[in-house]
Amino acid sequence: MGTQNQSEFAFGPPANGMQPSRSSGPVHKPCNVYFALRPDERAAEEARRLAGELRQRFGLRERARPKRLLHVSLCHLGEWDEIPPSMLFDGLAAAAAVRMRPFKLTFRRAVSFRQGKPALVLRADEGRQEILALHAQLALSLMNRGVSVRVQPKLEPHMTLLYDYRSVPETILAEPIAWTAKSFVLINSLTGEGRHVDIEEWPLLG
Repeated sequence: MGTQNQSEFAFGPPANGMQPSRSSGPVHKPCNVYFALRPDERAAEEARRLAGELRQRFGLRERARPKRLLHVSLCHLGEWDEIPPSMLFDGLAAAAAVRMRPFKLTFRRAVSFRQGKPALVLRADEGRQEILALHAQLALSLMNRGVSVRVQPKLEPHMTLLYDYRSVPETILAEPIAWTAKSFVLINSLTGEGRHVDIEEWPLLG
């Protein structure tokens, strides 16, 4: 298979009047806020090692993402110069209402997704339905708070290893990357700084 096209979450204007910038536009705001799952330390280390191996195998030039930036996106909240307090309040309240048990995530395939500059990602196999269910819960909870959200049921759950213009065909991993998701976080990705700030974390308790 060749490079895959990744579907994006689409958000309408929040009911509180704050208008987040769309990530598809040419201008990116400093604060890019979204919910995500993080790999545990062992899985992050294995993913980082795998990225190095794939980089060498396919002649990629860009560096692998640091372990601290590895994540699986769940739900995008918006982009702003500064996070609106009302939107932050709604996001925290929506996440607190989510109920889901811990679940296992397994990634057995690597492939390039085209998002402008292709991203080399791991595609979720085991745990895919749970990720989609968690996204749906977050979306519904946000809508109940008055935030307009369009659920994307065809989203392909993935974890980005690096960005590179050279594409990588779908590749079966010799050893899958796996961990048990026990919590999810709200991240402020500081655009242009290569840094993530965790705003809050919630356990998956069922």
